[in-house]
Amino acid sequence: MAKIIKLTEKDIESLVNKIIKEDSFPRGGTVFGGKAEIVDEVINRVNQYGDEYIQELNLLNSKFPSTKYKKIESPVKAEIPSGVRVKSTVYPNR
Repeated sequence: MAKIIKLTEKDIESLVNKIIKEDSFPRGGTVFGGKAEIVDEVINRVNQYGDEYIQELNLLNSKFPSTKYKKIESPVKAEIPSGVRVKSTVYPNR
């Protein structure tokens, strides 16, 4: 038995907009600026050369230290302004 779905004009408009938006979004490795192909290449080389390739990658990566995250010390005593309620706090190094 066929199922009947009733759509309003607004429903149809949102579906069409969603389809247009998905269609204009690039697929595959180009979404990530070619990074998907680079990852595939690295995996292929790891399979081909094994541990020697991994050691060379680690050596190369060690020459470029990461500065993306800055380590901060957790405060001993936090000053919380009056009227502010804190549900929980998390410090990664504790």
